[in-house]
Amino acid sequence: MSNQLVPLSQLLPPTSNPRKRIDPAGIEGLARSIQTDGVLQNLVVKCLKGDRFRVVTGERRYRALKLLESRGEIETDYRVPVEVRHGLKPADAQRIALVENVQREALDAIDEADGFAALLQKGATLDDVAAQTGLSTTTVKRRLALAGLCAEAKQAVRDGSIGLGIAEALTLGTHEQQARILADSADGIWFDADDVRARLIEEKPSVAMAVFPLERYSGTFTSDLFAEAEATYFDDAPQFHALQRRAVEELAAERSKTAAFVDLFDTQGAPWWHYRAAQDGESGGVVINLTPAGRVEVRDGLVRHEVQRAVAAETRESPLAVRRERPEYPSWLVRHMAAHKTLAVQTLLIAARRTAREVAVVVLMRGADGHHGRVSVEAHPALALFSGEDGRPRSHDAVEAAAAHFERMLGLAPAEDDEPAYGPRSRGAWERLVGEPKDGADLYERVKRLSDEDLDGLHLLLTILAFGQGDLDAIDHGDSLFNRVAHDLAVDMRDWWRPDETFLGGRTRDQLCAIAMESGATVSMARLSDYKKSGLVTALAKHFERTADTRDDAQDWQIKGRDWLPGAMRFGPEPNANVDDTPESEMPAAAE
Repeated sequence: MSNQLVPLSQLLPPTSNPRKRIDPAGIEGLARSIQTDGVLQNLVVKCLKGDRFRVVTGERRYRALKLLESRGEIETDYRVPVEVRHGLKPADAQRIALVENVQREALDAIDEADGFAALLQKGATLDDVAAQTGLSTTTVKRRLALAGLCAEAKQAVRDGSIGLGIAEALTLGTHEQQARILADSADGIWFDADDVRARLIEEKPSVAMAVFPLERYSGTFTSDLFAEAEATYFDDAPQFHALQRRAVEELAAERSKTAAFVDLFDTQGAPWWHYRAAQDGESGGVVINLTPAGRVEVRDGLVRHEVQRAVAAETRESPLAVRRERPEYPSWLVRHMAAHKTLAVQTLLIAARRTAREVAVVVLMRGADGHHGRVSVEAHPALALFSGEDGRPRSHDAVEAAAAHFERMLGLAPAEDDEPAYGPRSRGAWERLVGEPKDGADLYERVKRLSDEDLDGLHLLLTILAFGQGDLDAIDHGDSLFNRVAHDLAVDMRDWWRPDETFLGGRTRDQLCAIAMESGATVSMARLSDYKKSGLVTALAKHFERTADTRDDAQDWQIKGRDWLPGAMRFGPEPNANVDDTPESEMPAAAE
């Protein structure tokens, strides 16, 4: 190695450069700098025959000098400072050029990727590249993954259309998938690296992906009528993957009869930089990659680079793919065994009625997790409507008392000063029974200790908590299940409710006057015209409170007060009846 001044005319441009994109504006700026201050950093060259020198590093400086020469701003024999390297082999020259560029910030990721691949293809190791570039082997492997991008994706990185994160995510797909995502981006569909990664890794098995005859598949399909392409999917993913792998193995066996070699991969992104296109006269091989999602990519007419075996093994799988430990059993077999166990337990539960009731209670109380607990109870919203209010109806208190009774029996009642770890306090025992997840195994042991009578009572209560009028926001006058049950129970709302200020305050003044006349309240009131609406509400509430416990032998106006009930508080007509007994006070109100 020696430093010399060499005439520009004796320098030849480099035969290769890791930097594929050289900005003309940058060359122009560098030329002006050289014209002002000269060449501040030596070019690295190697000796050729006939007093010629090949530039190894410093192509930008060389181009700037040639630009100045073409303009006549420097002479042809301008003396250029160089560092002469003797005995450089082509691989050494390429390595030096790559290292020199990597250690400068301007080299883009794609140029790095192609440069690293070129070194490894000539026998270098990952440790060699890492040591010479100052990068970690992990970074080198991440860059190598970019070498497998399609040409359009590489160009998109170079021109800044996509960032490095998206480029790395794209390496998890085939060239066809990469091109499709880039096309979507060009059409204005925005995505980030996570979107791309999810799209490629979590891809559902579609009919378009299958390389096996569809008649081999015995499962069902799902069609997406709104998708533009690949709209039909396999419902039985394990069967699809098994058939796909079998078909790939058959394809490999068939192609091995004529190809120089067949390499099989089952990775998210195959290391395509291990190979190059076969030249004239070379026998080409075939590379087949079956991705974890089931997509198959086949490339033929390839020749292996001279990549060291250890390097090939280390870079077989993309470092950007999600790594998962290989489970003891494949997922389809786990599902198969679990189904057998489930059916065996279900069969025995049919005969074990007591245990079946215990399981039913545990499931309804959310003791089974969401995946397996396919039956659950949601408390009727009527319970929440009155929770926390003063003067709750005694019907609400009766339901709450029943829930609290079983909560205590199960040993689940909270202490008085217990505060929830997060979120609001529960609205009552009814909510804690069915609204909070529980440990299934622990709850099962508690339920097993109940007597048959208590178990049946709890089972029924859990169903009762969910039952009620179907829509709280509508008047139910129809022949509904709720109304039929109420008729069978002979429910009379006059035993459970009386018109209070909440109800009366929601009526118009005209409706209140009608209620006063229908309920006998006018006997103890002044002229109705003398009352404002608020006065009518107060007077009527007192009237209904006074007459609530009226006996049958009381005066007529008192009995009317006791018996008055709005139509909305009735449970529809008797089954098969056709009667319209809507009181005047229930007629639609005119605007006040």
